[in-house]
Amino acid sequence: MSETTPNSKGPAKVQLSPERLASLGLTSAPGATTPDVSAAPLEKRVDVRSPSAALDFIRTTEGHLGELTGVLQRMRVLSIQSANGTYSEEDRSAIQIEVDQLTDEIARVADQADFNKMKLLSDASAEANVQAADELGMMPAKINTPASLANAQASWTLRVHVGANTNEALAVNIFAAGVQHLFAGEAATPADQGAAAPADQQGGVAVAGPVNVLTAIDANSSIAKIDVAIRTVTAQRSNLGAFSNRLESAIRSNDYGVENLTASDTRIERA
Repeated sequence: MSETTPNSKGPAKVQLSPERLASLGLTSAPGATTPDVSAAPLEKRVDVRSPSAALDFIRTTEGHLGELTGVLQRMRVLSIQSANGTYSEEDRSAIQIEVDQLTDEIARVADQADFNKMKLLSDASAEANVQAADELGMMPAKINTPASLANAQASWTLRVHVGANTNEALAVNIFAAGVQHLFAGEAATPADQGAAAPADQQGGVAVAGPVNVLTAIDANSSIAKIDVAIRTVTAQRSNLGAFSNRLESAIRSNDYGVENLTASDTRIERA
């Protein structure tokens, strides 16, 4: 039987039994006291690439949402400026040009944001990608969604297998963040082709997007609309951040399991 002796300068040496070495396909080098078990095949080793790839997915999504936050904050600043009575009609028209460009940028980010060719913030493929937990084969079925996103349009359901056994998975919903989602019910109806553009109460041309800063009153109302959009984006960023922390916890938990399994393959004996 293999033995180890106490070492006053360090912990006791650990040695695998010859039978265990043979079962792992390892051989002990002459004079070696502690075989390298880090490369040993473990029956329940967890592939950490799956949760790690999910972290990349979430961080990419959060990065796009962070850009949307910056765009919305700029729109809010412009709305506050236009709400000030010191601005002329010409000034507000110039501000509206930038607001419209920023609105188009929100639409571009939501439409083009992707990860491995999967659209993240668009609801174009939501019918195929959004699934309930039981449809994902998860028992018990549970997808945590904060109340602040209860009425939001999910665009993607991300399932992450974090364990080594059946049903050991987590899931989270990614929500659409297009103009029509952040400003629900606020977008103007496009005019028919060939028809004259509608006019606002002041006789000017009405804006095409949901944020109107052509008058001080409209600019003041737009501030409230933008605040709702910012809260929606912030809620999703918070939800993804919480899920990201949970994934990191799952990765650490799996590491502990691998360490315990490795320890169970060793025998420690003292003289």
